[in-house]
Amino acid sequence: MNKKHALGLTVAAITVAAISIAATPIRPELLSGLAWRNVGPFRGGRISAVSGVIGEPGTFYIGLPAGGVWKTTNAGATWWPIFDNVKDAEVIGALEVAPSNGNTIYVGTGDLITGGGIAEGNGMYKSTDVGATWTRIGLEKTKQIPSIVVDPRDANVVLVAAQGDVRHKTEDRGVFRSTNGGTSWTRTLFVDDSTGIQKLAIAFDRPDVVFATTVRHYAAPPTGLLPVVPPSGLGGGGGPAGGQRSQGPTGTS
Repeated sequence: MNKKHALGLTVAAITVAAISIAATPIRPELLSGLAWRNVGPFRGGRISAVSGVIGEPGTFYIGLPAGGVWKTTNAGATWWPIFDNVKDAEVIGALEVAPSNGNTIYVGTGDLITGGGIAEGNGMYKSTDVGATWTRIGLEKTKQIPSIVVDPRDANVVLVAAQGDVRHKTEDRGVFRSTNGGTSWTRTLFVDDSTGIQKLAIAFDRPDVVFATTVRHYAAPPTGLLPVVPPSGLGGGGGPAGGQRSQGPTGTS
């Protein structure tokens, strides 16, 4: 047998072995020692977005509704903020690291409406140096971006879910697509001027198939007199005569 045939048989044997290993299910007892634990960062508030880096098991980025973007390179043992140089945006709604290029990070500003609060952003941001610097790349009028998908084959192909301005009927909402890393955007899905997109999803083995969820995202301004409640709140209670006040739409005066 010559060396060429021997090499071919060796490669074939390795390939068959790899397929066999990949097809073998993981035994449940091997996972029994795993447990969820809090890895921080230990601060108030909640986390609206998280994304990891393929090939770097300890590197993750998180987005916070009132705290910008944070990063860990040791699986959460320590975190540090990397978005503080962006002075006109801190409300993060979505964050995604490009699967094909761990240096490229996309961030969408403007968080989902929760508890009646509206936290708006000013569009999309991008970093090509693992978060050291950031550039705003458009979609400023979309107000709230809760989901981003990056094509696993090409870091320049990006899909963005935009909810739009909740106070006004606008066309700055829907799914927006860029094929040049955010230099320009094309709206590829638009339902109507009162409906936004809340979530985008793809399968890595079929990235050309995209699913999008929609949500009504418009609240007409109140008309007429606002409801009057006692000074102690909606639950009633005492208070001096004539001390009633108007109640705002989210429970604030």
